[in-house]
Amino acid sequence: MIRSYHLIVCLALTLASATAGWAADADVKEVRQTLPFARDGRVSIHTYKGSIDVKTWDSAQVEIYARVEPDGFGGGWKEKIQDTEIRIDASADSVRIESDYKKVERRSFDFWNFFDGNDGTLPLVHYKIKVPRNAIVRIKDYKSKTEVTGLNSDLDIDTYKGTVAVSGLDGSLVLNTYKGEARAQFANLARRSRFKTYKGEIEILLPRDKGFDLDAEIGRRGSLDSAFEVRMARGKSFHGSINGGGPALHLDGYRGTFRLRRAL
Repeated sequence: MIRSYHLIVCLALTLASATAGWAADADVKEVRQTLPFARDGRVSIHTYKGSIDVKTWDSAQVEIYARVEPDGFGGGWKEKIQDTEIRIDASADSVRIESDYKKVERRSFDFWNFFDGNDGTLPLVHYKIKVPRNAIVRIKDYKSKTEVTGLNSDLDIDTYKGTVAVSGLDGSLVLNTYKGEARAQFANLARRSRFKTYKGEIEILLPRDKGFDLDAEIGRRGSLDSAFEVRMARGKSFHGSINGGGPALHLDGYRGTFRLRRAL
């Protein structure tokens, strides 16, 4: 029986053996953790703003690096950064990583903080994470810059106004965005994938001769620019097979722009 364990890492922790600690700059903090992990486990990342860089490797481990830093100028940043926590809840086959601003938000509502220039602006959190190639990854974000490279499994990204760049994906992708920009390059469209946007722009690159079934509902105020032969029906919809058919590709947009391209 594999013994589960749970870790909560607080950036304010300063023990000699801890992996979290102050960087050289007093207004920046960093945390590092490397955890044993199932090669097909699930990794969940919840954050607000900053950046997320997910890369893959052949190791049965998850490596997590987070950097918390100011977002602009003014007073109160040292306290805000100290109060920002990176929470890591892990078991043998599941890791959940969260940017926790609860203490920052409570401090921001303190009446006297307004006189110190503490206006409620949240720090940036920048993540660099390595996961096994076959791990399932789920990202929930507000307005970060997200990059995912070389994943051979399923990926789920939900962002508000963030930017997304996915490359070398051999699996499925579910992407939801509001006014964001995204570019997804598939090494192989292995399973059903879905893209949904409101006023955003999404570019999808697929292997040149890959067969798939396209189900597109673009709407009258949206657009689809396709390198594959697609004839839109009235109401900006298309339901048909490309290159003989295959995994389903769903496009759903309102005043959004989709571009289907052939990967080089």
